[in-house]
Amino acid sequence: MQELFAQLFWGNEDVSHAVACLCEDIPGYHSAKTAYEQVLSQVREQIGFELCDQLLSRLTECSSYEAYAYYAVGLGLRETIFRALCG
Repeated sequence: MQELFAQLFWGNEDVSHAVACLCEDIPGYHSAKTAYEQVLSQVREQIGFELCDQLLSRLTECSSYEAYAYYAVGLGLRETIFRALCG
């Protein structure tokens, strides 16, 4: 059962695709992404690719857990079920 829930919520390409399509239609998304990429380029120049890559990997990991939690709350999943999925 845990694997079923994990497949539904994590790494689901249909969900990722739907989110990407939705982002395309959100006003301000493209300008925010462009601004992010500009700052990222400056940071990469200052601290180097390797450290920048590590920072982005850790940030993405933390953000993913937060997104999972928001998603679970939005679905009304009980905390115990969510914790079992993350464990």
